[in-house]
Amino acid sequence: METLRSVSTLQRRRIILFPLPFQGHINPMLQLANILHTRGFKITVIHTEYNSPNPSNYPHFTFKPIKDRFSKIADQLPTNPDATYFVKYLNNSCVGPFTDCLAGLLAEPGEERVACVITDAAFYFTQAVADGMKLPRIVLRTSSLGCTLAYEAIVHYSKTSSYLTKQGRSNTFMSFYSPTNHVCKMEYLEIHMLTHL
Repeated sequence: METLRSVSTLQRRRIILFPLPFQGHINPMLQLANILHTRGFKITVIHTEYNSPNPSNYPHFTFKPIKDRFSKIADQLPTNPDATYFVKYLNNSCVGPFTDCLAGLLAEPGEERVACVITDAAFYFTQAVADGMKLPRIVLRTSSLGCTLAYEAIVHYSKTSSYLTKQGRSNTFMSFYSPTNHVCKMEYLEIHMLTHL
């Protein structure tokens, strides 16, 4: 059967992963990376300096840190209840460093072809970067099913009524999770399909 080929017969390819720098996002991304590695993929993890993973725990991966300037606002984490503030900040501060790092990885001579980039769903800027470099992008959503259903409801109600936009601070929330934003335009792909990229 095609999907049961041994790792040694697979054409070795690279997958580049980029997790959001929070524990509930890093751990699932690294678990996915381990699964993909056992399927024969070479793994490169681009990560922010803030809350970076320990490379010695994953000696079979290549880690590439990028500047994020998050240390400038990290002290606000315990007191600022607006999680979208931190995600927006990271999306703005990581565009240049991520683009440069990804371009550098693609230009490395003698390296395997990059099959795709897998990014955290909250790193919505990465879609434009991947498109610009003609790379497929897969989104990893680390939230629960309840959150996924809530996001779908937000998109539905934002199109059919103005109820959500009239509630206090939800204007910020709605602009962040709007239907025109890449967060709501995600692609889902089962892991076994990656072997056919």
